[in-house]
Amino acid sequence: MKSGDFLAGVIVGALIGVSLGLLFAPDTGEETRERVIEGARKAKDAASERGQAFLRRGEETQEEE
Repeated sequence: MKSGDFLAGVIVGALIGVSLGLLFAPDTGEETRERVIEGARKAKDAASERGQAFLRRGEETQEEE
C-alpha cells in the first residue's frame, strides 16, 4: 500500500465523518454554521502564523549563509 493511498483514505474518511457529524448534530443550522466559520477562521490564523514563522526561519537561514 502506498502512503499516498493511505493519506487519501484518511482524508476521505475524515470528510465523511465531519459530514455525518454535521447532519446529526443537535445544534441548529445557524449555530452549526457559526461553529464551522469559527473553526475555519482559527485554522486560517494558525496556518498564517505557521507560514510567517517558516518565512522568518528561511530569512534567518539566508542571512547566516
